[in-house]
Amino acid sequence: MKQHRFFYGWIIVGLSFINLGIIFGIWYSFSVFFVAILREFGWSRAATAGVFSCFMLVHSASAIVIGSFLDRFGARVVFPAGACIVALGLLASSRIDALWQLYLWYGVLTPVGVCAVGFIAHGIILPKWFVRKRGLAIGIAMAGIGLGMQILVPATQIVIASFGWRTAYCVLAGFLLVTVLPLNIFLQRSSPQEMGQNPDGARAVQAADNQPNETGQPETVRTCPPVIWTVHTCLRSKQFWFLFSAFFFTPLAVQGTLIHQVAGVVDKGFSAVQGAFFFGLAGIMGSVGKIFFGWLSDRIGREIAFGIGLGCAFLGVLSLMLLQPDWPYLLYGYAIFFGLGYGSIAPIIPARTADLFLGPHFGKILGMLSIGGGIGGALGVWLSGKIYDITANYNASFMISLVSLVLAVILFRLAGTPVARKADTAGSV
Repeated sequence: MKQHRFFYGWIIVGLSFINLGIIFGIWYSFSVFFVAILREFGWSRAATAGVFSCFMLVHSASAIVIGSFLDRFGARVVFPAGACIVALGLLASSRIDALWQLYLWYGVLTPVGVCAVGFIAHGIILPKWFVRKRGLAIGIAMAGIGLGMQILVPATQIVIASFGWRTAYCVLAGFLLVTVLPLNIFLQRSSPQEMGQNPDGARAVQAADNQPNETGQPETVRTCPPVIWTVHTCLRSKQFWFLFSAFFFTPLAVQGTLIHQVAGVVDKGFSAVQGAFFFGLAGIMGSVGKIFFGWLSDRIGREIAFGIGLGCAFLGVLSLMLLQPDWPYLLYGYAIFFGLGYGSIAPIIPARTADLFLGPHFGKILGMLSIGGGIGGALGVWLSGKIYDITANYNASFMISLVSLVLAVILFRLAGTPVARKADTAGSV
């Protein structure tokens, strides 16, 4: 292969950082649209939050198809198409007058596009570019999520306060079309082989020793014949189901807290602007957490890093649950701890999935795992709203989040660690 002085994988990391910052800034801006839409229409919190539950279910259900499209057509085709679908969904959402319309345009159409250019799509593409620095590279790219939360969510709140939520949806759609669409048309690539390179920018000899084979295992640690992971093989693997379950409980806790965070802060006597600010601060800490925990997982192992990360998230949820006007400093505790903990999830879960299942069918496999995340996140968002409608507070939903975080750590650990054990596990099923 022709050798290049600069590894193009870092361009992909930078592009992914931008993509994820914008798409997740739009994703989490629902928390401020949620407040504005409730004020205008007076719908129940459970019914309105159900729009985002629908969003997450469709997002996860789309993941298998999007994963197949990425395996077949590549990111240079799928990502721009996804950006156009998101823009169309936002523009249509700006014209709604009934709850079913918001379900249709924001809950059904928009998440298909988000899936095509969001967390799952990048979780499929990025591991192909890196082996030794997989956690770090994914962490840097996923740090864009936090920056998007910090910039776009408060900015969206300002636009809503000044011009209304309908105009804000149009502004977000336009911003997406002038950034994500052209950048991915011109710069996006699906694998290092398209640029005549090897993962990590390694030379051919290094790549032969360290590049994952069809099973996602480095040649230097393979202990038995290679196994090509397929969807069928994964469905018969204990690792897959433990990871699927961890993927369920993690977003159940995280999304159920994040989407209701602004409303919960307002309910406790703070302003919507303050809620949006601390939401953004949590996003910045999430960026720090993504890079730090991605790097840490490469050094001390995915399970230990994941446990530390969700331990931070636990402290963050606890701070939000105990928040009251006399203890405003707990908002900082929430933003710092929850942001760091939330940040640990984005690099570690796709890195762990790639450690176990990387191969020619990786897109479909990660897509199937994401169904667990979508169901958990959708349930968490809807359940938090329903609990509020019944009890007029979020305390019970915060308790559910705390328990879910503990369960996620246990299940993630049960998914297994050593790379050398993977072929044995797969070969036995």
